Amino acid sequence: MSRAPLTFPMIAAAAGISPHPGIQVVLDGDPAELEWELLSENLTLRGGLGTTGDGVLSNEATRMWVHAIGTGSVTRATDGRGEVVSGTLMGYIALGRSFEDEGARGTCSALDHAFSLRTR
Repeated sequence: MSRAPLTFPMIAAAAGISPHPGIQVVLDGDPAELEWELLSENLTLRGGLGTTGDGVLSNEATRMWVHAIGTGSVTRATDGRGEVVSGTLMGYIALGRSFEDEGARGTCSALDHAFSLRTR
């Protein structure tokens, strides 16, 4: 399975305050394809990331299917907004070309997938 980074245009917004503050991160343009619900505690984000049926197409034209839990420390970008420079995903990832079935380019279930949420 390829280890090349995949990028997705995402939008993040505050999502609730009770019982814990949170962040919702969704795919820009089609939020139903990729969603991440995160708890925000002590400068750490933690929560579930998932795709629906047909997965989601990356900017690199690779389709990804994911069902994982992620965690990462929040730091400040140069413009003052929060971002996760280096985080860890635990769970299932499958890859394929834009027209291929789930997992055609490989699948992996692991505790140490890497991710970042960078400002743009």
